[in-house]
Amino acid sequence: MTNGIPQELIFHLRSVTRLIYFVTEEEDRFLLQLQAALKKRESLIKVYSGSFGLLPLASTIADWTNRSHATENSTLSIHDALISIYKDQTVKERKFYIITDPERWLRDQHVQRRILDITHQVHNNVEAVKILIFVSSQRYIPEKLARYIEVIQDTGLSSEEISEIVDGTCNELKMDAPNNPINLFKGLTSFEVQAALIQAYKKTQHADPKLLTDYRLKQLKKTNLVQYLDTSDYTFEQVGGANRFKAWVARTASTWTAEGRAFGLEPPRGVLVVGVWGTGKSLSIKALGSAWNLPVVQFDLGRLRQSGVGDSESNTYQAIKIIEAIAPCIVFVDEAEKNLAGGQSSAQSDAGTTSRMIGILSTWLQETKAPICMAMTANSLKTLPVELINRADERWFFDMPSLEDRIDIIKIHLRKRQQDPDNFDLRRLAEASKSMVGREIEQCLKSAMTESYEQHKSGLDEGIFISALEHKPRIIRAMNEEIKEITDWIGYDPDTNDGIRARYAADPNGKDQKFSVG
Repeated sequence: MTNGIPQELIFHLRSVTRLIYFVTEEEDRFLLQLQAALKKRESLIKVYSGSFGLLPLASTIADWTNRSHATENSTLSIHDALISIYKDQTVKERKFYIITDPERWLRDQHVQRRILDITHQVHNNVEAVKILIFVSSQRYIPEKLARYIEVIQDTGLSSEEISEIVDGTCNELKMDAPNNPINLFKGLTSFEVQAALIQAYKKTQHADPKLLTDYRLKQLKKTNLVQYLDTSDYTFEQVGGANRFKAWVARTASTWTAEGRAFGLEPPRGVLVVGVWGTGKSLSIKALGSAWNLPVVQFDLGRLRQSGVGDSESNTYQAIKIIEAIAPCIVFVDEAEKNLAGGQSSAQSDAGTTSRMIGILSTWLQETKAPICMAMTANSLKTLPVELINRADERWFFDMPSLEDRIDIIKIHLRKRQQDPDNFDLRRLAEASKSMVGREIEQCLKSAMTESYEQHKSGLDEGIFISALEHKPRIIRAMNEEIKEITDWIGYDPDTNDGIRARYAADPNGKDQKFSVG
């Protein structure tokens, strides 16, 4: 960083890149940084906004504190401003023109034409050294200009900037700065850092870490790019079987604690949960959030896709910034084989957009220092990107539940519906549910509860429940090939009594069903 500005931007300014699109949540911070970085050329920088017209940068910044409204009426229109830029004389001296709100202006084809005219001018006249910098929190680049514009993503506040803002704000408030401010505020804007500290001060007169963490979570609810899941009601008491997975979760919980990190423990960066439909994979990830005491953020690539050139990639970067702002957290990708599909055919189907989005995600997972764990569930591995499979520190296989697992599952669902498990022959029920997954057992129980009520029973009738279990079509018959494919990929090592490419979530011994269905 140079004066807080990314090195990539400094490079393009020095290289006289004619059109630059800078994506940032903090326009004012960018203008201040640019003023500091180009101090010797400050008189050659102008800023256009629909409110003030085309004004010198120094005048724009001075107005913030002078409370004046220095308006250039002759260039209030974007068209008049671009005409002024086109006619502006330069003699081998770089001039900089910052255009704010470009996502608004660039949708006008007449504006696109004027910018293209300026581009032709500077391309064919060596004395016309003009650099246009578009600044916005949204990336919108029309196809006509896509080949001319360099896009740069703001990397957010550096550790030094966070410390400076925290120390300055706390000094003004006359309160002690919080411990580990970098972890508390990484990913937030300077405005949000100050707001969080002021709100904490107003409530408790000190920088309460819980209040500051709660503030970060609130910011997540302002966007639809990622979704915050409240997992407080989910525990592993609701998950039948999967004892090996549960033991691993309990064993790794300490890696997320301050004591564990101080000891040198590293939390898992990724976990892939693969297996049969309805075996509790998604439920287990939600319970994982409660067990590790971490917020769970659901990541859906479909939410990020947009039609504009570069919009989908910009949304991906923005979603990553949001996730880092609330870290430590779990990033939940449900049904990843569908959610993250399309990378292989992306060049033909969407001009490579999906492939680039997956590439951004994969690179971020590899390089980020943020304490996050990406937890993916999958029913199939056919379309799941290999690079993301390899990012998972742990891979778990949720198999068809054994007899003992099904007894556990039946107990859970009986209690959930205020039925006492001691009043039922659990082994008989488990045998009747052979080759069924937990979701199918629950569906049968719901049906049997309704039928028992219709027949005026005092509670769930065991005979009705058994009949529902025996006559329920099994998913294993519909998905036999898929189940066999996953099982073959997992493999089995008798020496370790575990899978070769993924670990069994439950003990594989004593399985009472085969995967070949006649």
